[in-house]
Amino acid sequence: MKNRVFGSTLIIAGTAVGAGMLAMPLTSAQMGFGMTFFLLFVLWVLLTFTALLYAEVHQYSPSDAGIAGITEQYFGLTGKLIVNFILLFFMYAVLTAYITGSGNLLFSFLPTSWNLDPEKAQKIAALTFAILFGIIVTIGIALSDITNRLFFGLKVLSFIVLLYFLFGKLSLSNLQYAPTDNLLLFSALPIFFMTFGFHICTPTINEYLQGDNQRLRLACIFGSTGIFVIYIVWQMATHGVLEQSKLIAILNEDPSLNGLIHAFEITTGSKTISEIVRIFSVLALTTSYIGVALGLSNAVKDLLAHFNMSKNNLMVGAITFIPPIIVGFTYPNIFLSAFSFAGVIFAFIGVILPVVLAYKSRKLHPHGRHVRGGNLSLILAVLFAVMIIFVGTFPELLDLPSVVG
Repeated sequence: MKNRVFGSTLIIAGTAVGAGMLAMPLTSAQMGFGMTFFLLFVLWVLLTFTALLYAEVHQYSPSDAGIAGITEQYFGLTGKLIVNFILLFFMYAVLTAYITGSGNLLFSFLPTSWNLDPEKAQKIAALTFAILFGIIVTIGIALSDITNRLFFGLKVLSFIVLLYFLFGKLSLSNLQYAPTDNLLLFSALPIFFMTFGFHICTPTINEYLQGDNQRLRLACIFGSTGIFVIYIVWQMATHGVLEQSKLIAILNEDPSLNGLIHAFEITTGSKTISEIVRIFSVLALTTSYIGVALGLSNAVKDLLAHFNMSKNNLMVGAITFIPPIIVGFTYPNIFLSAFSFAGVIFAFIGVILPVVLAYKSRKLHPHGRHVRGGNLSLILAVLFAVMIIFVGTFPELLDLPSVVG
């Protein structure tokens, strides 16, 4: 069981640490390392707290109960269906971000003899990526697992090599840059918030730990802390290597993942480092894409079963992949926008829902094991989530500065 806690910690960290990391340097380019550290710290505290709220409500449910199933206990079938649809929209938004990001990273590999303009090349690369790995996920979990293990191992290896090269060029003076605008803290909030989105895997972890609530709590704490440490190391490496003014100038011309890779090449003067960044980025997108696609396809199967509709692999694959492919193909440059939209939805899944479930469960089980903080902490968490939703939905009303890209 101790090994399962360690394995669960890796699952939680692996769920969050992926393509979201790639959005962070784009978003934080103007913020500086100090503000970035502060924002990550606040989000780590908040989302560790709400993960523990999910652990709290799991103790009153069967060990194999999912988020929608727990919701049904307290809010009936209507609540379950609402949560199911919100989870679907969340995963569609994330999948769309991954598809557009893949096109931005891979289009340069297309033959120059095709004489394609960059936007067409991005669309073709994104479509190829989406269909190839969509087929793998549609075939089944066994092939997806083998593919994911291979790419995950390569991702870890490339990340270690990348950090080795980056820390060799790190300058402490680069970490001392002040933000160009203090309100960027709010502008970046939905995107950074989304990068801690591991909460949808807590039911899987609970089942894996056979409903052992203490070990589920430990896995949530260790997993979220691991995410926080990895993000700080990644941000220290990128901010420490990339001079702020040069990075902002390059990203203003090309506010994309390809622009970020170009910034590494220009700033470090090393084509090797920039290509390792590209390789790591592609691997991170791939593992994240497979993981979210598996979750989305399972949600689609459950929904089709609820309405007594056919759930063969072809039908499930079509419903899973066609919508994000269409959106990504139509709007190839919405990587950060899709992440921001997903962050707004995650404010409900990652904060509001666990708070409401914990409040309802405490009414029914007043003497159960509760997360510390009482009702005040629940209220503060909801207020933070409302702020994220408002900032992500109506930034123009607050006259917030735009992050790069």
